Amino acid sequence: DLSKVKLAEALAATSFDPTKTTLFTAEGLVYYLPPAAVQQLLTCVSSSSARGSRVMFDFLNLSTFSGNVWHPGFETLAISVWNKGERMYNGIDERPEAVQRLLSLFGFGNCCVSGAQNMVKRYMPHAEYRSRPPTVSPFFSYVSAEKQ
Repeated sequence: DLSKVKLAEALAATSFDPTKTTLFTAEGLVYYLPPAAVQQLLTCVSSSSARGSRVMFDFLNLSTFSGNVWHPGFETLAISVWNKGERMYNGIDERPEAVQRLLSLFGFGNCCVSGAQNMVKRYMPHAEYRSRPPTVSPFFSYVSAEKQ
């Protein structure tokens, strides 16, 4: 739980070797963290990473979070999260150049950003993308980036 233990402290208590290339994944996490905590997470991952390490995470599209784009199911998700006593704190601008610009601030490059349609095309070639019901939630995007 990153609200109780900092990532660097958790890693220090293990056999983690920061000199080896590592894959860091943060699935279903970033949108539940306040922006300052996301910055802290990316700073720690970067400072704990050997060159060539990768970070992968999903994020809530800023266009949906801000209300500029409406997607079926997002309101239901938001209410469900709220009813569990949680909240989603942020969205990230899903335009690839914006994600690249953000992650470059933390020393990451070679970003690959995928939205719902690209995820279906790339990882579910047997399925056809459809918006209703969505094959993959259209309000999330996914990113992979490499430590430079």
